[in-house]
Amino acid sequence: MILIGRHYSPFVRRVAATLQHYGLKYEHRAIRASGADQDEIRSYGNPLGRVPVLVMDNGSALADSAVILDYLDSLVGTDKSLMPVDGMARFELQSKIAIANGAAEKAIAVYSESMRPSGGQHQPAMDGATRQAKDGFEYLDGALTGPWFMGDKISQLDVTVICHWEFMKAGAKTVFAACNCPNIEALAARANALPAFKNTPIET
Repeated sequence: MILIGRHYSPFVRRVAATLQHYGLKYEHRAIRASGADQDEIRSYGNPLGRVPVLVMDNGSALADSAVILDYLDSLVGTDKSLMPVDGMARFELQSKIAIANGAAEKAIAVYSESMRPSGGQHQPAMDGATRQAKDGFEYLDGALTGPWFMGDKISQLDVTVICHWEFMKAGAKTVFAACNCPNIEALAARANALPAFKNTPIET
């Protein structure tokens, strides 16, 4: 398998960390999802030029991190999967992952807006997106009452929240500074000792 995209994207990194956690063999091609590089990404099977893309062993490609993660879960089976197979536990975890993804998308929107030339930034939009990201992450921080979100077992929610949190720390720094999330910060510090995260550092 080939994973396309830089770990700077938290959506790419959560796929990479999951691949590492599952012990699945893959090649990583750290291609930027911007400028002329988008054409290279399109050549791998995503006409939108977005990452992540996972090129499977049969040569076909999967786009979107949620789809890719579902595929990886199918490869390793129910005993090793980071997602509950069925029942309310699965739906509750998926709901929290959706909140984490939505909060991260708002943080990315703030980051993108901040990259506009001085005077071209739309501050009300940045303030609104910052509020949404802050509310999302602080909600998740309150839901984290054990060593992991599901107690004593790491789940895909942990992987996703850690990757999004560390993207904000590296890129969307104003959003990160607005968040009061001591539980998530402790979670990320603990997780960084694990190979899945040590082997998928954010590129600077």
